[in-house]
Amino acid sequence: MEDFRFKQFSVSHRHSFKVGTDAVLLGALTPVGSLHVTRYTLRGTGSFLSTEAQRTRSFTEGKRALDIGCGSGIIALMLLQRGVSSVVGIEIDPLAAAEAAENARRSIWGDRIEIVCGDFCDPAIMRDLFFFDLIVSNPPFFSKSLKSPDSKRNATRHNDETLPFETLIQNATALLADNGLFSLILPVPEAELFIQKAASCLLFPVEIHHIFSKPHKPESRQIVVLKKQSSPQPFVEKSLCVYQSDGSYSEDYKRVTAEFYLNF
Repeated sequence: MEDFRFKQFSVSHRHSFKVGTDAVLLGALTPVGSLHVTRYTLRGTGSFLSTEAQRTRSFTEGKRALDIGCGSGIIALMLLQRGVSSVVGIEIDPLAAAEAAENARRSIWGDRIEIVCGDFCDPAIMRDLFFFDLIVSNPPFFSKSLKSPDSKRNATRHNDETLPFETLIQNATALLADNGLFSLILPVPEAELFIQKAASCLLFPVEIHHIFSKPHKPESRQIVVLKKQSSPQPFVEKSLCVYQSDGSYSEDYKRVTAEFYLNF
């Protein structure tokens, strides 16, 4: 399978979920311009690091991001292209983690990205992570639907298999800096449930992007951007349709992804 090529990087996706619209939209629409900036030193335990990162074990002051279930590393690379200073990607599948590390190494941001192979539910992994200004995730979201015979696909798509929403919310909250953002993409029913559960950990929406596949089709996804804050505040809602009626990409989709796709 050929690598998927973007304007500033390419990704191999042989051992992870294939590059798709969900990941691209999350990488493109997650807000990064007004992140709270912190300064922390990163410990690199049990991780794939570039030579430069192995030597310094530290990232400079800037916007630190965590990508939970990073797969091929596509979202992490998109965030770096958009100006995030450093990214840690955590991936439970060893082959996918190794692939993400290789994709990172081949990019121009290899000294600013770390891929950790491990389980986000593992307390030992949590101890080696520090506070982040931004956390992103394209998480498993089916909880009661019919499962595939493919156990790897189940682990990627079913939250009761590896990463229940409650655990994702609690662990992400513990790692998020005050006023930090947690951005994720989910189908509509799961997004509404996630927002309800997140409120108990003082994570409240600041942006909701309503994603439609085509005009006159029901809403298929929501990108939910939550902020760690003391109480709910008014939030911004936006809508985006991916395709036109004839199946070609919409102008809005081209606009938000133009800095990434080769042909836009």
